[in-house]
Amino acid sequence: MTKEEFVSQLERGALQATALPVTSALLRWTADQLKRGEPAWWKPIAKAWEKRTFVAWSEAWSLYLTCLHFEALSDAECPLVPYFPSCGGTAEADPSVALARFLMEPPPSFFENLKSGHRRTYIASRAILWTAPAMLFFQRRDLPYYLVEVNAGAGVNLAADLVHVLKGFDSALVSARVGLESRPLQAEDITDRRWLTAGIWPDNLDAIAELDAALDKIAQRTRSEAAFLQLAACPPEKAAAFVTKNIPAADPEVGLLIYNMGTTVRMSDAAYAAYAADMAAMLRAWGERGLWVEVESVRGETYSTTTQLRVHRILGGQLRSLVMASVDLEQSTHQYSEASAAFLGPEVPPVASSNK
Repeated sequence: MTKEEFVSQLERGALQATALPVTSALLRWTADQLKRGEPAWWKPIAKAWEKRTFVAWSEAWSLYLTCLHFEALSDAECPLVPYFPSCGGTAEADPSVALARFLMEPPPSFFENLKSGHRRTYIASRAILWTAPAMLFFQRRDLPYYLVEVNAGAGVNLAADLVHVLKGFDSALVSARVGLESRPLQAEDITDRRWLTAGIWPDNLDAIAELDAALDKIAQRTRSEAAFLQLAACPPEKAAAFVTKNIPAADPEVGLLIYNMGTTVRMSDAAYAAYAADMAAMLRAWGERGLWVEVESVRGETYSTTTQLRVHRILGGQLRSLVMASVDLEQSTHQYSEASAAFLGPEVPPVASSNK
């Protein structure tokens, strides 16, 4: 990550965050300081990132903001606290002076999180998207299924059908909810909860309230049902291998829905090709009972504002794919493929021809 690349991405991020005055001010100030020269705090940030590769344009600056937010949530004496609404501060004041003070002597944890942290964000409207293909695929077959999320964080998305009342959705068909994460997060661990909150911008109080409500429901359910969410340590590139080893495909009475949200956008084309090949190989063991769902930005669009709901399944021994729906967040438009019901429906065997 060069300084010039970071500046360009910061400025683009500030444009997207114009409705959030604190967030946009933090990004603009950081970009301005870097354009003026090389401030003392840039060198340790660049060092923290020297072994990291950022593919998505928003990865670096969103992690930077997450790390700033986490420090404010964790330390009442942090200079940023009076300026962050999430910490009881006011959005009317310019946080630039406080950010300059913070960056003069950041705590070691700030750089540690920049080096190895992974932002996990919760978007309520996105979290429920896996339920639509689940209804078309599994409910039409009356088939119970294992639900697996790659890069699951604390597994909040896995519980979207219980956090929200979804008309027509049958939660009873979900046999198990499994979250794969490099380092699983726990809804009732205060440090993990702060990290999850830090992934939402400090002046987006509505989104923080939605996350808090979801985490509270999950924590309450987990207290009465310890195995409600099963979180396992597993990096995304090993997800298919984990399923093959730990979730048996031999039972014809159960299926598999594996999905990823905001995950493959962080992969290079080569890494994504390998990931897709592994998914296809794993899904072949499930045949008619397996489904891979993605909620991701459009690949190849550097500054994509479109989120796609992509579904993949094995048909005729090959991995077949369909963009089930897409939402352009910038234009506030959406599209839905009329072919979705047929693509996700049960395979119809060919009619045998009769020669008389």
